[in-house]
Amino acid sequence: MLTTQYIEGNLMRNAAVALFCIVFISSCSGPMGPISGGALEGTPVPWPDDWTFTNSIENVLLQTNPDNPYSVTVWIVVVGNQAYIASASHETRWAKNISNDNHIVLSVHGELIEALANRVTAARIAPQIVKAYLDKYDMDEEEFVEQDGVLFQIDQP
Repeated sequence: MLTTQYIEGNLMRNAAVALFCIVFISSCSGPMGPISGGALEGTPVPWPDDWTFTNSIENVLLQTNPDNPYSVTVWIVVVGNQAYIASASHETRWAKNISNDNHIVLSVHGELIEALANRVTAARIAPQIVKAYLDKYDMDEEEFVEQDGVLFQIDQP
């Protein structure tokens, strides 16, 4: 039979663990998996001459909103030697941030690359970018294509 003291003890322990997790997560600068974060930390590096090094990298970290940094984990693809990121919706917080200020920081294995994220409007390149996502991330087109999705080209500032 469970005693009141046993139940209260478990509740207190669970509350302490939850508080620790919240403090731990909020003290981290960048995102942790699907949980967004703040300013990215790492070593600033020069603009890469060739983005194909990201072909073997599944995730990169993206920081938007320079005045109040907001960071997330995103996928990246390369078409030719041009890097692209995508959001399933133009209503995500980070996509909205880019619409307001396109200055971003990408973190690739702890190396920080300052960049500009410019919305892709050329209909001729969009299918190639989508194909690169489908191939790299082994997805079906139905999984990737969203009605209100947005593609961003990564450009040198």
